Amino acid sequence: MELRDYKNIVVMTGAGISRSAGLATYRGPGGLWNDESKVALSTVESLRSRRDDVTGMFWGFRHAIWQAEPTAAHRALAAFEKHCRGAFTLVTQNVDGLHQKAGSHNVVEYHGSLQSWRCETCGRVCEPTTPELPECCGEALRPDVVLFGEQIPVHAEHQVKGALRDCDLFVAIGTSGTVWPAALFVRSAEYAGARTMLLNLEIEEGNGYHESYAGTSDELVPHWFT
Repeated sequence: MELRDYKNIVVMTGAGISRSAGLATYRGPGGLWNDESKVALSTVESLRSRRDDVTGMFWGFRHAIWQAEPTAAHRALAAFEKHCRGAFTLVTQNVDGLHQKAGSHNVVEYHGSLQSWRCETCGRVCEPTTPELPECCGEALRPDVVLFGEQIPVHAEHQVKGALRDCDLFVAIGTSGTVWPAALFVRSAEYAGARTMLLNLEIEEGNGYHESYAGTSDELVPHWFT
């Protein structure tokens, strides 16, 4: 059965899908979170005590994203969604906006987006273009992403739970699938009776998927999502 023949497809992507765009992964070789100083600045506590350092680091990440272009894998998923016969939900753990840049529409940004910055007091959201971040309600805007110690946005969690409840195909791409709560997605999909697939550079034994395929996202995604 071809993937496009399924009625309710949920795809989850991780940092591996953006690797060939020149963006660092999080926990793999050379990953951002291998640097403890970056981890320390990615917590909600640091946002309170070292706001300038936190916003400066994330602005650096934002600058790298500005220069990145969608990969072959991003483009393949966008084309697949366009011609998909059933429901298609793309859940990304990434904050780079490359899925939308490639043309994907039904995207759930589970960990937020560095395209936008927001005020914690009034909720105002904007897309600043310079590192001189505008102030709102007495303080500089913060990156609109989920920091360590923060909850997943309610609307994102609701969208994902609804999609997984009805899905008959779940595919994880470019992610180890070990980061919680996203690590629970494959279990939820299996409970719904879905076929589950993992496409990743490295495959761990006993990962909980029905099928696992090792390789780069740019190799595997255009092959499967045609």
